[in-house]
Amino acid sequence: MQANNASARGTKSFPLAASGRLLVGLVFYLASITAAAAGTWRVGDTGQPWNLYPVSFALNVGENFKPDYVWGGSYTMEVVVDDDGDGLIDEDPIDLVDNDGDGLINEDPADGLDNDKDGRIDEDPVDLQRDNDGDGLINEDGLITGRLIYSPTLRDNLTSEPFFRYATPEDAAADPEGPGFGYGDDDYDGRFNEDPLDGRDNDGDGLVDEDTTEPQPGLPQTWSRSWFTYDTDQVGSVEQRQALGFAFSPEEGLYRAQDSNGQIVEARLTAGQFSPKDWLRPIRLDSQRNAVRLAGDRFMSGLFGNSDPLDSQRYGAQLTGTAHGGTAGHGQVADGDIFTARVTSQRSSSAGFRVDFFGAFYINLLRLRPRPDFLDRTPTSFQISYAGNSAFNFQETVLGTELRTRLLANQFIIPQQVDQPRPPIKEYRFDGGDLGDPKVVRVLDMRSNMPEGQTWELAEFEAYGSGYAVDASYVTEIIDVGTEQPRFRRYFDPEDPTRPVPFESINTTDDDRSGSIDIAELASTKLNAQFDTAAVFNPVTWGRVRWRGQVEGNGGNVLVRVRAGSSLDTRVYLRAVGRGVVSQFIDLPITVDWPPRGSKVDAYSYVALSGLSRAPFRTLPHNSLSNSDGIDGGWTVWSAPFSFAEGLVEEDGEGGILLPLPPLTRYIQFRFDFEGTQSSGVSLDYLEFDFASPFVGRGVKAEIFPDTAEEMGLATSFQYVLKPQFEGATDNGFNRIDIAMPSFDVELDSLFVDDLPWTRLMPQVPDGLSGDDAQAFTDSLLHSKTWLDELEVTEDGVFAAAIYNDGETGLPRLGIKTRLLESRDFRAGLEQDIRLSFRTPVFKLLTQFRSWIWRDGQGEVLQQPSEPGNAADQLPSDQINVTVQDGERLLDLRNIGPNPFTPNGDGINDEVRFDFGLFLLTQSKEAEVSIYDLTGRLVRRLVQAPEGAGAQEVRWDGRDEHAEMVPPGLYIYQLQVDSDNEKGQTITGTIGLAY
Repeated sequence: MQANNASARGTKSFPLAASGRLLVGLVFYLASITAAAAGTWRVGDTGQPWNLYPVSFALNVGENFKPDYVWGGSYTMEVVVDDDGDGLIDEDPIDLVDNDGDGLINEDPADGLDNDKDGRIDEDPVDLQRDNDGDGLINEDGLITGRLIYSPTLRDNLTSEPFFRYATPEDAAADPEGPGFGYGDDDYDGRFNEDPLDGRDNDGDGLVDEDTTEPQPGLPQTWSRSWFTYDTDQVGSVEQRQALGFAFSPEEGLYRAQDSNGQIVEARLTAGQFSPKDWLRPIRLDSQRNAVRLAGDRFMSGLFGNSDPLDSQRYGAQLTGTAHGGTAGHGQVADGDIFTARVTSQRSSSAGFRVDFFGAFYINLLRLRPRPDFLDRTPTSFQISYAGNSAFNFQETVLGTELRTRLLANQFIIPQQVDQPRPPIKEYRFDGGDLGDPKVVRVLDMRSNMPEGQTWELAEFEAYGSGYAVDASYVTEIIDVGTEQPRFRRYFDPEDPTRPVPFESINTTDDDRSGSIDIAELASTKLNAQFDTAAVFNPVTWGRVRWRGQVEGNGGNVLVRVRAGSSLDTRVYLRAVGRGVVSQFIDLPITVDWPPRGSKVDAYSYVALSGLSRAPFRTLPHNSLSNSDGIDGGWTVWSAPFSFAEGLVEEDGEGGILLPLPPLTRYIQFRFDFEGTQSSGVSLDYLEFDFASPFVGRGVKAEIFPDTAEEMGLATSFQYVLKPQFEGATDNGFNRIDIAMPSFDVELDSLFVDDLPWTRLMPQVPDGLSGDDAQAFTDSLLHSKTWLDELEVTEDGVFAAAIYNDGETGLPRLGIKTRLLESRDFRAGLEQDIRLSFRTPVFKLLTQFRSWIWRDGQGEVLQQPSEPGNAADQLPSDQINVTVQDGERLLDLRNIGPNPFTPNGDGINDEVRFDFGLFLLTQSKEAEVSIYDLTGRLVRRLVQAPEGAGAQEVRWDGRDEHAEMVPPGLYIYQLQVDSDNEKGQTITGTIGLAY
């Protein structure tokens, strides 16, 4: 197995040049492997970039306003690019200001003419350009969303007016008016596609190749860009740089500013090579980013499938049969062009306009405008309502057997407007004034109350906001690391392998019209050519996961979940037979003779069924990963979430969290749920995880007996059996066993391998140590993982063991080391196993004795966990859980001593030690020892924050809260702890202090 697309951590680049581009769906080159066949795979890098486009729209368990793409996709996310390579995103805004508030920037040159026909002359002067972040560059990092994404079903609309887009860069280059390609006026300078892709600032506005979404797929990993730099050293400080305001000199092709000393400073173009870096984050709005246009652009890019965010039915566009194309649809109100408009004659079928943002945003400004030449067509009587996150915006309904949630736009965002012809441009601000604070908005619904038959129009319907989307999510594609080279499940247009498409768009069809379906005509055949579902594989075991990112602002967070599987199907597919009746099998062929009657419903046939024949996807059973012997396939459920801080990459590139996943799986998937505020969000650079071939190819079964303990806190004898199931001689083997213990008070009685007793190795006591000193030396090593790591065990029939803190959770582990155990030691069919006997107390009603195997020198972080099961036929439990019959106690004070104690600094009895046991603790709780004098005055408060249940210790050195020694005498102690159900227990007594 080969792995590692993250050999150069922290770097990011775009896909290979067209001449060297691999077809997507094929495997990618991975850089390094280790002797243990271990690897690291990175999401958000060249091998697997952040892809916003859902793998499937049909397999979606979310609501229309909040989708949940289970095979991979995004909700309210964007990919932004650090296109100046300084590690910051969009940090230096483009200083182009709409000084006259008409929505256009620098639009009317100083020539005495009304060039933009808005009734004003020379009204918007050219704005000074500033180095806002003081890094010596001007306007260097514009807002760029990542990677062009297209839907073939919308391809024709991309070239229709008023969008001014070309289908390909080649078409743009052939335009006699000049080349251009992109989203239109995405630099807000009032012109479209004016700057060709050549790495230069052709139009002299301080931006390079600005009318594109990003460097096109196909550019090399490093690419050329241009930026402005200063020509003097006198602007060395950040404050000096930020104070300069540059004006462009078109004659000289440079920017010029005057500093405080009157010296002229020039900024000139500089070109260079660098590797851009892309980041995944929730969408962030600002004062120049129209959320309505953003929603329209994202729809036209295919991100929403057939869910149009601009409701055409209420605005009459569906009467013409076109929602966006040409001049008949409603695209004009979201195209950024004030000279195109949707004009309607008032009637009941065209009395409104609705925008669904498919997300929740903080909106602080609404603006409605007619075209400049038709100000008399402004709407005068209307109302605008909205839906946000209030409880009464959501309505639950039952559709058949399916519970759905509707979003209701039932709150007025502005007062109802009646006979308001002036001003013609309607603007409403939510900045804490008369209309209140910014609103959290998911849907805007504009309803006209104009007289019947009166003509009115909207050139632009605009909504501006600030900050990050309130909620957003991203689900990675299903990643397969079981094959020789890792790959991820995503499908692309067969005619254009750079354009991702939903997998259901590739159908089984009788292409040759022969009246039957050939193998080559099956959807599965076409899709398997891109992602082979029958590829040869080996299962893996999992290591750590880590990510690199940053919190922008203060308060943002992202919750990371993970799941793993051994099948590509996350659900069991069913067809609807009748009300409440479903079947896993096909009744009649869907297309010609496909699939045969009685065949099992799979993903391909499920999406081919009609909507009435498909059981709703959200109601399909989860394809559970069974732990029963001989059962293949299935998935785990999503793990408990990790917070953003838990898995951050450390300075050395290491760190992270152990993946809580079962071994012997091959597929893995991650989910990110972002929690944003108006001023804070999280952006992710990449996520990477470790994996390796298992040490034992068919896994290790584990079983404990007895599975009950009579009383908490009292030592109980247990047998623990491990049964390795080797695949063959190619398995790596293991020489380490770790077992999670509830206490450090463990007595290991014996270890048997294949029913033969093995002898325990003890630490060698140095010469000169005897008695208590020798015992203390031995005890310290028997609680030291370092001793076990450094010990070499090569002989047969011997083992070493230590009970130590595992270092990550602070909980005890019993570690065992033997010679290398291989397949020859556990031959199939001979029922050979490893059997341990030990005594330990338990402290919870339910204790799980998990275990792991690994091998020295081949990745402790890639330990292979065992699985509960039938490890020994003569043991009845088939599990690793132990329950307690007597579960009444919470706190047990075992010993206080010495009492009295003498804190005089002679090293003898200088501290009193409170030894106690905690029970029923499933999470950390503070144990508190309070010391009082005989008058009841608090002298000292001692707090112990245990990691969980078990033996605990608190010490007192005789000093008060001010570190002053207290006088001799009697003192009252109070030992108190809260339980998980908040019903605590307190133990009180006296302690004597003497000198």
